[in-house]
Amino acid sequence: MRGRGRAFQAPGRGRNRNPQGDKPGSGPGGNCICPKCGYEVEHTWSKPCNTKKCPKCGTIMTRE
Repeated sequence: MRGRGRAFQAPGRGRNRNPQGDKPGSGPGGNCICPKCGYEVEHTWSKPCNTKKCPKCGTIMTRE
């Protein structure tokens, strides 16, 4: 007997799923923004925002 009465759920489904996409690795869209000066640049796929530096002030950028 599996799960003692609960229905089996495949990994990645159920209550831990986050449809808002506000966690790190939330997809290809969006912008990278500088928290210090507000400079924005389009997010590039496979390159996290926290690996980019702002070209204006040199601060590490964050995901919008």
